[in-house]
Amino acid sequence: MWAALILMAIVGELIDSSLGMMYGTLLTPLLIGLGYAPKVVVPSILLSQATGGLVATFGHHKYKNGDFKGWTHSTKIAVTVIVPGLLACVLGAFVAVSISSFALSLYIGILVIIMGLLCISRLTYKFNWYTIGVVGLLSGFNKALSGGGFGPVTSTGKVLAGVDTKVSVATTTYAEVPICLASFFAWWLLGNPVDWVFTSYLVIGSIGGALFGPCITAKINSKWLRPIVGCLAVASGILVLVKLFL
Repeated sequence: MWAALILMAIVGELIDSSLGMMYGTLLTPLLIGLGYAPKVVVPSILLSQATGGLVATFGHHKYKNGDFKGWTHSTKIAVTVIVPGLLACVLGAFVAVSISSFALSLYIGILVIIMGLLCISRLTYKFNWYTIGVVGLLSGFNKALSGGGFGPVTSTGKVLAGVDTKVSVATTTYAEVPICLASFFAWWLLGNPVDWVFTSYLVIGSIGGALFGPCITAKINSKWLRPIVGCLAVASGILVLVKLFL
């Protein structure tokens, strides 16, 4: 089973680091469906995604999907997502221990589908830092709440705000590192045990996928990247709802 866990994490992080979403949104319902307890899965997803995201961030900088050397525009976007996102992580972790799994999945699924459809529609609005901050607040809350829902909201939200799609993917990857770490420690400090063996398999896999994802981003034509991101967001939302009602 360990080999299957590593393989799933490789595929999940490869998609996530190249398109800005799907690691937690894909793996969380999949692993729960395989019989693992949600309170084992979520912190493991958070820590492994933080590890993979750190590796992928260096890759995105290397392939020039984003420029993170100093206080650049890309760095500012990532930080504007991170700061409110960290605040929302604490609230999300507290809500996660009390909200029903049905309500949680329904909320995430509907929100992600709406964001994806807006992205596909080519709708844009004028870039402003306040909007990017709101995106960070919402996505950070989602991440701590369920282990997923960060990438689809963050990536599509920034694209809708007029951020270049490759920059959006790169800055989402950057931002997910501290967001995932904060969410993980929030879960842990609230008394949820961590299965370190299970987590280690996911960490190994996520690092493997992160080594190649940024290269894929660099090679995809930006014209096609936005609809791909939008369609993937819709698909991830549908996946959550299908798992909910089956």
